[in-house]
Amino acid sequence: MTIKAKYQLHPVPSLNGNPLTEAIQIHTDGADVRSHLMQMPDIGQDIWRLPSVYQGVELRKLDRLHVPVPYLSALYNKFASLILDSYSKYNPLTAEVNRLQMQAAIAAGNNKYLQGNLATRTTAPSVLVSGVSGTGKTTTIRRVLSAIPQVISHESYNGNAFKQDQLVWLSFDLPATASIKGLALNFFEAVDVALGTDYYNEWKDKSHRTIERHLGQIQVITLTHYLGLVHIDELQFMLEYRKSKGAPSFITIEALFNKLGIPIVLSCTSTGRNSLLIDKNSADFTTTRRLLSDREFKFSIYRLKDSFFNEMFEALFSPLLSTDGKVPGNDFKINFHFYTCGLPAVMTRLAYLHHETIAQLRANNPENERRYQTNDVSRLGQVFKNQFGLISKALDNLRAGNTDAFEQEVPKSESGKGCFTNKEIGEAVEMKRKKTANTMVIDNADAPGVPTIISDIDKDAMNEFINGDTNG
Repeated sequence: MTIKAKYQLHPVPSLNGNPLTEAIQIHTDGADVRSHLMQMPDIGQDIWRLPSVYQGVELRKLDRLHVPVPYLSALYNKFASLILDSYSKYNPLTAEVNRLQMQAAIAAGNNKYLQGNLATRTTAPSVLVSGVSGTGKTTTIRRVLSAIPQVISHESYNGNAFKQDQLVWLSFDLPATASIKGLALNFFEAVDVALGTDYYNEWKDKSHRTIERHLGQIQVITLTHYLGLVHIDELQFMLEYRKSKGAPSFITIEALFNKLGIPIVLSCTSTGRNSLLIDKNSADFTTTRRLLSDREFKFSIYRLKDSFFNEMFEALFSPLLSTDGKVPGNDFKINFHFYTCGLPAVMTRLAYLHHETIAQLRANNPENERRYQTNDVSRLGQVFKNQFGLISKALDNLRAGNTDAFEQEVPKSESGKGCFTNKEIGEAVEMKRKKTANTMVIDNADAPGVPTIISDIDKDAMNEFINGDTNG
């Protein structure tokens, strides 16, 4: 989102007299941030009276649901303070900043990029966000960042010409393959989405250009557009790079951003985090520790009693979405928590598929539609068995508290990520279908054509999971 610059003074004097800081308007009320980021499905009618096609349209709105996590305000305050602090040290109207921009451009033109300690810049801090796959790390980070304008368009400041698009923050993924040029292309693509530029197309076929030239271009863009903070996701991919020469490393990331005074938010899985911090034999272990210089936020699965889980549950099974006009009872909730392990991505998908199944069964059997109700616990379990076979073993490991085995069992989509969004699960299911085309399935009598997985949920495991009140 691009907004026109509107300058305002901050209560901290060091943040004033600088167009980059004065253009950023801050939410100082945590409740205001939460309200800004809360997104509920805008379902305003009884979907059960709609024809099936329109029921499907309404149910798709569940993908837009976002319930802010409990530590939302802490994340927002951290990101906003890092951005403001970084900008406060570098006024774009000074000769010092202009000189650094020129140095980066000259270096890039000579197939180089700025390295080492820059006398004109202070190394910026880094924040780490970790947690098991599906806990909503990336979604939450990007939602929190969305509460801060991403692009601010300047025309002039205090009578001085300053025509510039300020790129306040950027979020992109490490490449799944060990390629610095792949990292550069991911960066260029994210910049294009934010600014409407065309860097990706300009560089996608420039494989003949050196790695240093790609890195130099990243620095030129970073300095030209006054990048305030960068979020780099999928940090655990670093573990796959170790056997590849010339792969992206922490040293690379530090040189590209931290050394230029750009604070970084890094995010990865719990397993990736542990492996990266424990491996003291890694060539850049010291850099790794130095990069994680600020606060760490850890995402975990949500317990049955947690307010976040209950808010999610009540939104996913609101009276408007439930056949009997009320939120399903405690027995249904307990089972739903067990099946999903309190993972937001799994919760959303199971709720959607359960609603869709009930709607299909009622449409196929209108004379007996009262037989099919939202609060049917056995139907919920059947939907889980039918549709979550791809990740059921991974979830078993998570219930047992074995997060490493959980991450290893999470199927990967073509992007190399754990498949927890509907799109990624669809990709992985299609890949698996092609590989197991001759596998025999048994049809569900109530819903012909839907394969049934022949395995029962372990009720003893359910009781142990619930009574143990585990947080994973």
